[in-house]
Amino acid sequence: MDWLIGVVLVLVGAVIGFFVAKYVYLESTKSSKDNQKEQTLKDVMVQQSLTHVAESRKVAAQLEQQCQILNQNLDEYEKSLELLNSDAQSSNVSFFGEHASPFLQHKEQKVKRDKDSADVQPLDFSNQSSGLFSGSEKPAAEKQSK
Repeated sequence: MDWLIGVVLVLVGAVIGFFVAKYVYLESTKSSKDNQKEQTLKDVMVQQSLTHVAESRKVAAQLEQQCQILNQNLDEYEKSLELLNSDAQSSNVSFFGEHASPFLQHKEQKVKRDKDSADVQPLDFSNQSSGLFSGSEKPAAEKQSK
């Protein structure tokens, strides 16, 4: 009977050990899955942040370019104002000079195209009537023959 109690205790220990091992294994699997999810989430966040930084750099470059263009325009406007002041001080009898000089300086030269003359006259289709309202009986005859 002593050996029977030993066998029963071994079996009970094996069953309890099985469930404890299963619980520990599930917990470790859950924690490893959670770690994988966290790592995946971190990777996605890093990728998105790198994309955001790249787009922000593009926007900053565009802003810098627009600022440079604005500074150039301001410099040109300042030069035109200085030119107006110097013109106004040099000649007091300018008729429309102070108003016309910036306009003439900034006016674009338009390219004038020469009008080409055709060597051949276009065809004249007004001699014979054609189309739906031609007045001829030929289309009606074609309908009857079909």
